[in-house]
Parts: sequence; structure tokens; C-alpha cells
Amino acid sequence: MQLQSPFLAITRSLDGAVLNSLVRSHAPMSIAEIARSTENSYAGVRSCVLRLTAQGTVLPSPAGKLTLYSFNAEHILAPAIREIVGAKSTLWERITTLITETFADPPVYAAVFGSAATGTMRDDSDIDIFLERPKRADVDRFDVDAESLAWQVSRLTGNEVRPLIYGEEEVSGTMAGQRVLADIARDGVTVAGDPEGFRSRLRRGARAKSEHAAR
Repeated sequence: MQLQSPFLAITRSLDGAVLNSLVRSHAPMSIAEIARSTENSYAGVRSCVLRLTAQGTVLPSPAGKLTLYSFNAEHILAPAIREIVGAKSTLWERITTLITETFADPPVYAAVFGSAATGTMRDDSDIDIFLERPKRADVDRFDVDAESLAWQVSRLTGNEVRPLIYGEEEVSGTMAGQRVLADIARDGVTVAGDPEGFRSRLRRGARAKSEHAAR
């Protein structure tokens, strides 16, 4: 599943991309605006919009020489369409719940990172989840819980899910300078814990590493 394009999970047609764009828009859009938003041709988008208009899910409105289009929020299928459009946010919420339910000692911080977080997924993309293991946690049990979480999330999306585990002492210690942690701090989508606390531990670790190198 490509989380940034959830309709692709059920259809390869342009209809999904157009509906996704219109649902997210705060104002009616022209054909040209929809084409730019979906990165598709004007002709293809026009044909799609006219088809959706005929089905009632898209509403036309005259605006001078232009016709603008908007999502029909009163359509009988509107709730289902909105649910698909909001699938990514729903997934983040489900992961947060699963972390609480799955771990004997929940991670200090957890975040989705990589293409799932940046909206650049392909069909073969996996979902990367960073898990910061608390100092008190049993390492083996935490690993088992992480694999259980990965399996459950994979069932939700069909993607392979890869947990990346660092100990709390590693984040605030010698591993603080690793690029992947900086990427998580910058682009990660928080699903458990406090992102500012995570960044603070990284800064503390970077300072300690710098001071150690200066000795």
C-alpha cells in the first residue's frame, strides 16, 4: 500500500487520485488545478472529473468562464471516500494503540520514518518504525513485542514492516550522531512518546560524544 495514495489499494484508475485531491482541497478546483495536484494530464483529469460528476461524487459550479469542481460531501458514499482519504492518519492512530497494547514495557519514543513518513512510497516500499527501548526493559521481550507489532501493522496495510530498535542509553550516548536518528528527528511521524524529549536526548548524546572526542 502507498500511504500517500490510499485509493491505489483498491483501484489503479485516476478516479482515486482526483477524489483524494478534491477531498483534501479547501476550495473548488479547476481541471487545470486538479491536473497539477495529481500530476496527471489535463485530458485525463477532465475525462475522470466528468465521469465522477455523472456519478454525483463531484459537483460542478460555474465561475465566470471556468467550471470549478468540488467533492460532494452529501453523497451516500462520502463517508467511505473520506475514510479512504484519511487512511494514513487512521494508521498512525492504530499503531499508537497497538504499541500500548503490545509492549510489556512500551518504547520511550516511537516514530514511523522513511518513505512512509515522507509520502514517497512505492508499491514495494516497506514501513519503517523506530522504537526506543527503555532502560528498564528486558531486551529479548522487547524484541519479541517489536516483531509482534510489525506483524500486526503489516496485516493492516500489506506492507513489510521493519522495526529499528535503539536502546534509550544509545540514543543519549554513542549512537546519537547516527544519520538515521537525525532523519527520524527531522521527518519521523511520532506514534508514541515525546518528540522533543527524543530530540533532547539526541542533543545530549551529541554533546557527550563531542566532549569525549575533545579529551
